[in-house]
Amino acid sequence: MKVPQLTVEQVTLVIPMASDIQEVDRGGQKIVFSGIIDGHKYALKFMALNPSQVGGQTSEFLDDVTSRAQREVETMQQCSTPYLVGMGPVGLNTTDIAGEPIIYFSEEFVEGQNLRAYLQSNGVFSVPELIRLAFHMSEAIKSIWQFSKIHRDIKPGNIMRRNDNGDFVLLDMGLVFDLQDDSLSVCPVGTPLYFSPEQMDFNNRRTIMNFRSDLFSLGTVMYEMVTGCHPFTQGATTTWDILGNIANAVPQPPMALRQELPEKLSDVIMRLLAKRPALRYRSIELFQRVLREVETEGSLQ
Repeated sequence: MKVPQLTVEQVTLVIPMASDIQEVDRGGQKIVFSGIIDGHKYALKFMALNPSQVGGQTSEFLDDVTSRAQREVETMQQCSTPYLVGMGPVGLNTTDIAGEPIIYFSEEFVEGQNLRAYLQSNGVFSVPELIRLAFHMSEAIKSIWQFSKIHRDIKPGNIMRRNDNGDFVLLDMGLVFDLQDDSLSVCPVGTPLYFSPEQMDFNNRRTIMNFRSDLFSLGTVMYEMVTGCHPFTQGATTTWDILGNIANAVPQPPMALRQELPEKLSDVIMRLLAKRPALRYRSIELFQRVLREVETEGSLQ
């Protein structure tokens, strides 16, 4: 999928109320700019709808791109939590730029670092910071799940740590899966390193996937952020090896890699990484209650 080729000048013509427009990211099928609207900074997201850019695919592809954008905007409008990126003032629109059909919208611009960059520059999390991450992401998961939706792409690159207050924010609802609606994809989607085991069972996902799938991905992120190691890449040389480990291998407990970790916190992460969804926490509220217990029992500084 080719990223749309847009200039700042073209974006200015499409969204004339925005100023100080700058390109900030591109990848997959989208390009993202930042811009100031009414004194606030927003992310301006653009996706190409031209089948000639993606190998001449049919209108089914166009429908899929549009549906994903609609689902992303709908989820941001439905959910109200500071731990999930918010909708911006520019709603979902389509336009034509130099003969190229484009779909675009705006969302909150989160000033900060994603967890991948944060880990590289600051090292592994302290226990209090990890618990804070877990609380905030569980609130984001709960906010989405109240509408029977699953994020499906919780990973370090999709979690931002705000510069101003240290809060964590979950981004990118483009792959949200609605259990009450039709599938948006004809194959598994997401980032394989952070799949849950049931995410690979494409034929049965509607009956076996729920919020626990997002909790598994969160467990993978927590493991990585507190140890510096991914739990399922040991001995793996290919993506298929990693998927095989996710489905079958039991990783070392985090405390085996970082001995000063509280045993109870290590156990929490391992429970999130249980292969069967039923062996993970039966509710997000229970998960949060256990986190509070770990927090009150003392933590590293």
